[in-house]
Amino acid sequence: MSAITFDPLDPQLLAAPQIVFERLRNEAPLLKTVVGGQTVRLVSRYADVARIISDPSARMNPPDSDAPAVYGDGPAAALWRSAISMMDPPQHTLARRVIARPFSHRRVEQMRSMVADIVNETFSQLPSNQLEVVNDLALKVPMQVICKFLGIPAEDWPSLQAWTSDFLHIFLPNVGGAEEIARVQQASQNFIDYFGAMIDARIAEPRGDMTSDFAALVDKENGISRIGLIGALRGLLTAGFETTAATISAAFLGFAQQPEQLTLLRQNPELIPGAVDELLRWETPVQVMVRYLGRDIELDGGSLQAGTACWLLLGSANHDPRHYRHPDKLDVSRTATDHHAFGGGRHFCVGAYLARLELQLVLQQISQRYRRIELQCESAARRGNFQFRSIETLPVALAS
Repeated sequence: MSAITFDPLDPQLLAAPQIVFERLRNEAPLLKTVVGGQTVRLVSRYADVARIISDPSARMNPPDSDAPAVYGDGPAAALWRSAISMMDPPQHTLARRVIARPFSHRRVEQMRSMVADIVNETFSQLPSNQLEVVNDLALKVPMQVICKFLGIPAEDWPSLQAWTSDFLHIFLPNVGGAEEIARVQQASQNFIDYFGAMIDARIAEPRGDMTSDFAALVDKENGISRIGLIGALRGLLTAGFETTAATISAAFLGFAQQPEQLTLLRQNPELIPGAVDELLRWETPVQVMVRYLGRDIELDGGSLQAGTACWLLLGSANHDPRHYRHPDKLDVSRTATDHHAFGGGRHFCVGAYLARLELQLVLQQISQRYRRIELQCESAARRGNFQFRSIETLPVALAS
């Protein structure tokens, strides 16, 4: 059998990662490889990913570093350092304490009626018999929700979406070349300029939105720095619609490919909360997260030393047959709350409650409105980004 090759820019891997993931899990669960000049371990089994992602000694950055060298002192380095998702303690502990408050289960439930209004209104404006899922629906719902919370005007959404597409390459800094790094730097500067101006405006004249609440804490005791808030707002925006939009698109794809699952959901609406987690597991919007081991560790697939750079292949872990029966099948009756789509440990997604609420309301609408969903394409076109390989276009026909 040929040696396993892993190239995150390989179109075949981007189109069908599970083929490679299966070989990794079975033949080389901790494959040592070089990606963009960096030696990493590809961690592919569920048990091993779960162990590392919840290990409090694992870190986001290597020792003696707080940002990738390829970003120098540019805007991408500034946003890397100010991103909660890339911070290590104690900075992470302090920043998360401030940013997580509005996204508690209780606070999100208080927003249910507002989110429901956005979902219902968006569905009511859709064509009755055909749809391009991504742009007509999947991006619109979460973008409206997070922008409503943050106080971002609708006319700014197209620019923010365009910057996000380039910015999301930031998290795998050793994969892209000079042109990609330049796009990341420019997108980072755009976000710094945009959210910096927004914070200054809210400090001068609060408007009662979430950004105004955060801005009131800038440079205050137990508050947050200005660049820290810029990074947090960028994170809330991109995470606030990227994961949810990818999962909404995946729901239409899954129900078109496995129509019996839509029928099951229509007949048993009480399955909707569990179906949300199953869709998150099945799609896994964020395919990989990086961790640096803080200690020597024994894993199911072998042992690794402290300091090792690990690519946690969440998309592989969430499809590991050692943990999930028939993992490549979408099963809305499955209990899959232990998936890794929201990360884990101290970096468990701040907006998980909000994402679940949006997805539950969307599934309610899908199951109530549509009896059948049919693809109007041979395959779903995916974004050329291994980490964030969401569907780019998905035309479907609908039957009520």
